[in-house]
Amino acid sequence: MTMVDEDRRNVLKIFIGSSVALSLGALTTPLVGSVINAKALALKGEYSSVEVVLCENVDNCPEEYSVPISELRQGPKFVLLKKGNMAIPAVFGLVKAADGKEYPAAYNTVCTHFGCPVNPTGGKYLTGFVCPCHGSFFNICNNPNGCPENPDECAKTPDKCKRRPFLEAYVTGGPAPRSLRPIKVVVKGDRVYAVKAYI
Repeated sequence: MTMVDEDRRNVLKIFIGSSVALSLGALTTPLVGSVINAKALALKGEYSSVEVVLCENVDNCPEEYSVPISELRQGPKFVLLKKGNMAIPAVFGLVKAADGKEYPAAYNTVCTHFGCPVNPTGGKYLTGFVCPCHGSFFNICNNPNGCPENPDECAKTPDKCKRRPFLEAYVTGGPAPRSLRPIKVVVKGDRVYAVKAYI
């Protein structure tokens, strides 16, 4: 009788071990596939985002898609933008530009590396973001004429200088493959409204 019990145990061990191995394989394959796909897209320059129209017209925007400018003068504000069954985490803030003016801006706070929430930097004014998970850094271009991608190269050959667009939150360190996704804002009265988001 002990022979039969021992055989049953061995069969159960093999069955359980195989089930665990198959389950782990099924769970990791999509994750690895998405990481490989993200890297491939980043290398091709096609790491894009999807546009979500929050409001067709700022006059029809609900107030929960907005922040008063007076509050932004105190510092950045987090807002959860809800559209249908989506929730887009956003931060609204003011960027102090090189020309001395304040510009309202908003960004999707999901890191483009692995989806962790990023934290704003700069205190009262938005200057960039840092990801606490893997150390990616994003600087906000505060020059209305654009920011040089490579300042040393631009100093040598200014006519061939590639520039980052004004208000882009571009990667300056860490593993993130692309800039933070922007949120298009419109000022109406004393409020800043989010009208389009990118996810």
